[in-house]
Order: sequence, then structure tokens, then C-alpha cells
Amino acid sequence: MTLDEERAMVRKETLVSTLPNAVISALFVWLLFGGQPTVPLWGPAGLAVDLLPTTLMLTLMTTIGLTLLVRHRRRRGSPPAHGSNWLPRHPLLRGLMLGALMLVLFVPVSVALLALVWGADWSFATVLVFKIGYGVLLGWVVTPIVVRAALRDSG
Repeated sequence: MTLDEERAMVRKETLVSTLPNAVISALFVWLLFGGQPTVPLWGPAGLAVDLLPTTLMLTLMTTIGLTLLVRHRRRRGSPPAHGSNWLPRHPLLRGLMLGALMLVLFVPVSVALLALVWGADWSFATVLVFKIGYGVLLGWVVTPIVVRAALRDSG
């Protein structure tokens, strides 16, 4: 696979991942905060705590799904990309490793930024918009990493 082909595939998969990440993020908000008129930042039912499972689950689902999809395409004839792969080969282990990395990179920064702008508790609609944006941004970071790793998997 040429570098241009790899870049095109990464761009395509990143764009395609936008909608599922937005929908899954919205579903998480509805499941956790649905029916609440406002959502606090802190506490067990707060947005800060909710970022932990959201980050891990979105990363895990994206990683497992895309790894299997890209491998399937490779078996059907797409040539592998060149280069080394620093992620585990097993999709679950890969997802957990990337999930842990995204927890460390995304959650503290997000919570710090939320704490800076947080005045009063947010409405459900505001939390919904924030979480959809968060999920899409997370997907835009995770998807290129996963696609490139899956393209470099041996076998």
C-alpha cells in the first residue's frame, strides 16, 4: 500500500467514524442523564465521572471494530502498509491499551477545561452537545491510530 493510499484510507475511515461516535455518545448521555433537567460537573452522577467510561468504551469499540474491519479488507486484497506497529495485535488488548492512553490524555484535560468554564449545572441539551462533540473528537484521534496499526498487522 502506498503512503497516499494509506492516507486516503485513514481520512475515509475517520470521516465514517464521525456518525457512529456521535450516535453512541448521544446514547450514553441519554442512558446516564436522560430525564434530568440539569447535570452537575462533580459527583458520582456528574459529567466529570462520566467521561471515564465514555472515553474507555468509545475507544474500545472503535478499536475492536476498525481493527477487525481493516483486517478483513486486507484479507480481501488490500496490501499491508509498511512500518512498525507499537500496539498489541489482539483487538481487545489493543483497545484496552488505547483506552488507557486516551483516559490519561483526554479526561484530565477535558475536566480541567470544564472546571474553567463551568458556572452552574448544565442543561441536558448542553451536556448532549458537549458529549457528542467529545465523542467525535475522540474518534478523530483514535481512528487514524487504529487504522494505521491494523494496516501494519502481520498475517
